[in-house]
This record gives sequence, C-alpha cells and structure tokens, in this order.
Amino acid sequence: MNQLQMKYKIVISMFLVLAAFKGIGQSKLTLSQAISLALEKNYDIRIASNGAQASTISNTYGNAGFLPSVNFLASTSRSYYNTKQEFSTGLKVDRKNALTSNLNSSIALNWIVFDGMKMFATKDKLDALAAQGQTQLKLQIENTISQVVLRYYEVVKQQQLIKANKETLKIYEEREKIAQKKLEIGSGSKLDLLQARVDLNAQRSALLRQNIALENAMVFLNQLLTLEATNTFTVEDSISVNTQLELLNIKQNSIANNSEMQIAKRNMAIAGYTLKEVKSYTLPQVGINVNYNLTRAQNEVGLILLNQNLGLNAGLSASWNLFNGYKTRTQIQIAKLGMATSEIAYKGVLSKVDISLQNAWKSYQNTSEILKLEEENISIAKENVTVALERFRLGTSNTIELMLAQKSYEDAITRLITARYELKISETELLRLQGQLVK
Repeated sequence: MNQLQMKYKIVISMFLVLAAFKGIGQSKLTLSQAISLALEKNYDIRIASNGAQASTISNTYGNAGFLPSVNFLASTSRSYYNTKQEFSTGLKVDRKNALTSNLNSSIALNWIVFDGMKMFATKDKLDALAAQGQTQLKLQIENTISQVVLRYYEVVKQQQLIKANKETLKIYEEREKIAQKKLEIGSGSKLDLLQARVDLNAQRSALLRQNIALENAMVFLNQLLTLEATNTFTVEDSISVNTQLELLNIKQNSIANNSEMQIAKRNMAIAGYTLKEVKSYTLPQVGINVNYNLTRAQNEVGLILLNQNLGLNAGLSASWNLFNGYKTRTQIQIAKLGMATSEIAYKGVLSKVDISLQNAWKSYQNTSEILKLEEENISIAKENVTVALERFRLGTSNTIELMLAQKSYEDAITRLITARYELKISETELLRLQGQLVK
C-alpha cells in the first residue's frame, strides 16, 4: 500500500475495520466501513496500485539515461602444450606440457553526455508516467467508491422496502380481521373475506421476494468488498442526500479535478515527450569512455616468459546518424500522429465528461423535485389508507375503495424510497465527475 492509497482511506483505521469484520455475521456495516474494506481488498484497486508503484519505481535518472554505465570484465585461461622450438642462435627447446596462462580484466565506464536532449525528454516523460499512474489509481478508487455507494444503498433500499412491506402487511392483516368479524356479525360478505385473504397472501409473497432481492444485493456488495458471498449484515436504515449542490461549482471542479480529463491531458504531454525523444535521433551523440585494464600473459617456454600491462585509458566518442533509410523520419511522423490522436482523445473525454455531467445534473434536479413531492405525498397516502380502513371497519366503504387506498400507499412508499436512492446515485455521480469522491 503506497502513500497515495493510504491518503485515500477516508475513514477509520483499517486495523479496526478488519478486526471488526473478520466475521461480519449480523454486525452492522456502515458505508465508511464498506469503503475502507474496498480500498484495502478490492482486486482492481490492488492492480492499479501495483501499476502506480511500478511507474514510480521506473522514474529514475538512470532510466532516463543521465547516468553512466560501469562494467567489470575479467577472463582467464590456462593452456598446456608440447612445445618444440629451434632458434637461430642454435638454442633448442623441447618441452612437454608447457603451461601458458592469460589473465585479462578491466573496469569500463561509458557515459553518454549528449544524446540530442533525449535524456531530458525521457525524464519528463517518466515524471508524467509516474503522475499518470497515481491518477489512474485515483480514478480506479473513485470508480470503486462509486460502485460501493451504489451497491451499499441498494442494500439499504431493499432493507427499507422490506420494512415498508412489513408495515403494509399489518394493514392487510387488519383488513382480513375486519372482514372476518363483519362476516361473523352478518354485515359483510364472504367475498370480501376471501379477497382480503388473497391480498394478504400476495403481500406475504411480495415480502418473501423482497427478502430474495435483499440477499442478492448483499451478494453483489460482498463481491465488491471481496467478502464471502454468504456474508450477511445489517446496514444503515436511511439514505442521506445532499440537495444543495450547485451546477457552476460542479463544472469548475470537473474541469480542474476530473481524473479522466487529467489522464487525457497528461497523455497529450506524454505524446509530446515521445516526439522530443524521437527528434533527438536527428542530432549527434557524444560519449566519454574510461577504461582501467590489466592484462597478464605468462609462458613457461618462449622468448617472453611474462608480459603484464596495467593502466588507464580514456577517450571521447561522437556519432551522428546521417541516413538510416528514413527510419527516423518515419518515427517522427508516427509520433506526430500520436500527439494528434491524444488531442482528439482529450476532446472526446471532454465531451464525454460534459455529457455525463449534464445528464447527472438533470437527473439530480428532477429526482430532487420528485423526492420533495413524494415526501409530501407519503403523509397524504398514509392518512388516506388509515381513513379508508376505518371507513371499511364502520361499513361506510367497500373493499374496492380500501384496496385502492392500500395500493396508493404502497406505491407512495416505493416511490419515496426509490427517489431517495436515485438521488443518492445522481449525487454520487456528480461527486465522481468533480473528482470529489477522493480527497
């Protein structure tokens, strides 16, 4: 875990989180805890983190070409020959298994001191790639947090719908009791009782289906947090929303902080550095060479029995490629196309972010208005079903009127919960587009 990722731990220490969630069971899982678990364990974030670390590790002056290379070389050999020699002086040598040994060693320093300014362009490129790795990690964290919020509040929504179904189930049970009593005293019909029982069973069935939806939502959240699919837990019982976001601030923040736009901008810079690297091939290259050598040859026979050299030599080298079959020109043309492509990609990202922002803002505005209406409507619908149930008890209304009131109340609850959930999703998307999910 690098420093950037540690910075992105928005909430409590992971040690506390992991201690609390080794076995979640029926414990309560808060949104902040879910985010912390995802930041620590999510596979995509871990992969992006490794990529960011690799880019940082690669960003050195040595990789850019600023530093010299130093090599140590050594070799030795031993030979045994049957040697027979006759010299003009009359001396004769006849030796069997005569030893000849050779030792060569050197330390060589090679340093390119001028390469057409390529090393400077490469270092700037490595800086940009390291920063790009961190931004890509930030983008992955933002996307993961966004998914955690979506999945977490999907569980909250399903949990709230179950709670609402249990509340409306009481109305169905009360209606069935009233229909039973009215039938017993002769003021009701068996048809009303049977219909009440059918609707009661339908509501019980709907509650079971809602439980299945909750379990499925938990499975998706567990997968995102890399927990066991069978893990069960409770979540927060409400969806908090922010209805005070302003479009002007959102646009300004998205231009300055949106991760996708930052990546696209940096890709243009990287393409520019690549072009500079390629253009450097049209200029000469100057290098310094320094060698410290030791050579030693020893013979048991011959005119020279020992020959040893030890010393330093240095030199300056220069090279300039004047023609290589237009390869450099071709590489420059390709690099220029890369720059043009990165500029087009940036414009595409700019358009994509703008469209996403406008759509999210419209959704945010519309859902905010819907939420206001549903918050006003829920109390009316609840009062309506209470009145209808009492009228049915007193015999001043029929089953159909009560059924309509029940249906209106159920729909109002569902619309209210859904509106809060959708507003939270729109709010989260606006924060993501602004680069505000990670600070």
